[in-house]
Amino acid sequence: MDIIYRYDPFAPIVPRQVPDAAAALERLIEGNERFAGMVATMQQRTLGGGSPEPLVIPVCPVSMGLPLFPGAIPNQTPFAVILGCSDARVPTEAVFDQSFNDLFVLRIAGNVLGAECLGSLHYAVKHLADSLKLVVVLGHSKCGAVQAAVDTYLSPTNFADIAYTYALRSLVDQIQIAVRGSDHALKQEGGAGIVSDPDYRALLVATTVYVNAAVSALELRRELRLRGSRHAVVFGAYDFETLRIRSLPGAVALKAGHSAHLRRAPADPEGLIAYASEAAAALLAIPPVDRANSIGKTTVW
Repeated sequence: MDIIYRYDPFAPIVPRQVPDAAAALERLIEGNERFAGMVATMQQRTLGGGSPEPLVIPVCPVSMGLPLFPGAIPNQTPFAVILGCSDARVPTEAVFDQSFNDLFVLRIAGNVLGAECLGSLHYAVKHLADSLKLVVVLGHSKCGAVQAAVDTYLSPTNFADIAYTYALRSLVDQIQIAVRGSDHALKQEGGAGIVSDPDYRALLVATTVYVNAAVSALELRRELRLRGSRHAVVFGAYDFETLRIRSLPGAVALKAGHSAHLRRAPADPEGLIAYASEAAAALLAIPPVDRANSIGKTTVW
């Protein structure tokens, strides 16, 4: 099959402006759907199905945020800040199908919020305010940093290599609040006996991925409000199985006003606790066979 990026110099130029947070959110969701659709088409054709027609993707230097002539340097005009994980399998621009100059990306293992990330966020909010409309926290399924945090929580004496490595310990420690909250939520939704489930570690990892993104989103929202910023903050997790961004594990019926892709950051600790229970319930509501495919088998980081 052929994937063709086609530039027509006579085609009308598509404006790059994103007017508000709702438009920014829609653009990210639509981009993720394009990405998932393109990969699905490639997979289908690899297996011998689908149309033999080439997949044509129209491009334009202006809409891609590139200069029209040599030597020109475009102004920096991202419409969203993304705090994501460093995992090489989750390239931020690719999974949202965005281009040059669209996203201001911060990546750190476990998508936790450290001092350097906050400094970069403050820079973006202050100096890129004219274009910036949305702040996103993006986790992902089967996250290695989350797995490390879960394992130190379940068996702390077996992880001295993390305990005595300050830089690594400080990163894993930031995820512990999400691990503890997810553990409590799973026991609340599934009963205390759920810890005897042979897949409990995988269940805890899968829930913590979402709750950890919500924790960072809550902290980001609070930080922005303290500095007088009213930028909308949303969060979600990239799912390896479906290639889509999700606000909860599995395909579940959502409450009115809640997006299946990215949802608003919790406004307070009570909202975070409620979300953790919702995430645990959503995961446990998946039929056991489908759930096994969804959570997979995790490995030590």
